[in-house]
Amino acid sequence: MSAAFALCPFAAAPAPAADIQIVEPAAVGSVAPDFTLADTTGRKVRLADYAGKVVLLTFWSCHTDTCFTTVKVFEDLLARLGPLGLVAPTVCEEIPPALAAENYAGLLKRCSTGQTILIDAEREVRGLYRVRQLPTSVLIGPDLKVVEIVRGVPPLRDPALHARIEALVRSVTPAAKTP
Repeated sequence: MSAAFALCPFAAAPAPAADIQIVEPAAVGSVAPDFTLADTTGRKVRLADYAGKVVLLTFWSCHTDTCFTTVKVFEDLLARLGPLGLVAPTVCEEIPPALAAENYAGLLKRCSTGQTILIDAEREVRGLYRVRQLPTSVLIGPDLKVVEIVRGVPPLRDPALHARIEALVRSVTPAAKTP
């Protein structure tokens, strides 16, 4: 027992080293940390379910209008690239009660972009990805490796980012055969 612990009887005993799991933060080139979260219908969604697709995983806070003013970005991307294999699940942990009422009907009405909205009330996935700024988007390739990490709203509106996402989606989509 350390001297500091002996002096403060209310301090928690340190965890044994074997019980501490060090998780590396998501970084470009690394395999994206897998997770399972429930969507707004209660269906369990696992990141690994998206293997073979390009994933734009975004972490939002629904306490501000920022996410609602940027919905158009996702509408455009999903309209153009969703049929080619882009998926854009959104992780939300702070959902105002009015938007969470009636099985998230308010949230879905305001964010009806075709995104799957995943609920992370305990912020476990946010911690797993070490997200400190909202929004943060993680572009994940079909091999489930992190391709790019984007923080803030302005980069989400950047046409260069959209071009990189489209190039990645098209690189994994078989070319249409002409008759």
